[in-house]
Amino acid sequence: MIIDRTATHEMLARPTHDEAARTQYIVQLKNHLRRFENANRVALENRAGPAFKVITGHEPQTVEDITAAMVDDPFYQIWSAFSRSAQDVMWTSVGTTIHRELPRMTEVAARLANAPAGGTCETSPDFKAPADAYAAHIHGQPGGYMLGEESATDFVAGAFYESGGNAYSLGTGIGMRDSKSAAIIEFLKARYPDFKPRRILDLACSSGGATVGYSAAFPEAEVYGVDVAPGLLRYAHLRAEAMGLKAHFRQMDAGALDFEDDSFDLVISHNMMHEVSREALGRIFSEARRVVKPGGIVVHQDVPVKGADFTPFEKFIFSWQTKNNDEPFWDDFTEAHVPSVMLEAGFSQDEVLETTVKMRDGPRAWYVVLGQKT
Repeated sequence: MIIDRTATHEMLARPTHDEAARTQYIVQLKNHLRRFENANRVALENRAGPAFKVITGHEPQTVEDITAAMVDDPFYQIWSAFSRSAQDVMWTSVGTTIHRELPRMTEVAARLANAPAGGTCETSPDFKAPADAYAAHIHGQPGGYMLGEESATDFVAGAFYESGGNAYSLGTGIGMRDSKSAAIIEFLKARYPDFKPRRILDLACSSGGATVGYSAAFPEAEVYGVDVAPGLLRYAHLRAEAMGLKAHFRQMDAGALDFEDDSFDLVISHNMMHEVSREALGRIFSEARRVVKPGGIVVHQDVPVKGADFTPFEKFIFSWQTKNNDEPFWDDFTEAHVPSVMLEAGFSQDEVLETTVKMRDGPRAWYVVLGQKT
């Protein structure tokens, strides 16, 4: 059973015809702007680059050079302004639907409180999230991931994450039938055909979209998802229950897990590496190795800005996320040599694999680093 973005459930905010049309317009606008990314190269070669050479005496070669050359270029400024505005109106659009739907979603949440699928969710008002969680409202999400930390029932952060994430992905050219968890599950089955994990841990699980993918693929397994954000976890739990899939959600720092050593067969993360600082990444990798059993597997998947020989110009475009889209740790991720971080966490050279996995419904390939604890 594959869980992808076409999956629907009672907790998902349901747009009206006009709300859906507006969001679809914004998706098409984002796709249109994405096709203009490469026009920045023309601006660099024909205008910003020559101007930079006049001042410095050399062509812009590094990401830093290109940034200095392009920062005042009118085309880059206009493209950046439109791109950021498209992100903001995307959140406004999905937010209109969520706030209109909130009474219905709250009623559904009350009905699911007895957890018909058998899952659980544990959060605590005394939990102290790491500083990374407050570094920004990631992606510009209204209220940020930590929205709802002072409430025992608020799940709005998760609703924003799912609805906004669906729109954002479509705006980057990723189709509704893509599934990060399914891509990794298929990768694991091809590489380890006899691997049948009995206990699975999803780190930084957000609204649980990937977590339930593992519940569906391995119905006999005990599946856990952890995150620091209580609103995301509450929604993830309700979402899983609404889909009839059993999973257990816990409020934990992935860099300081409460689980015992050698207690999981499979530890995974999806799009987590670019959301944490380099220091936090090292702690998370160490904890992942600690809790995975001997013979078990750790897999970290992330966005396709690594795993290929990208040019300085492409890296400059990637860094737009840090400068303009509330992604404070994006550059940390693109600059990190992730296999080295795995080695620092205790894996040996022959236990680590760096690779890419093709999207199931999209034009690129996910970045993946894997460690098998021998």
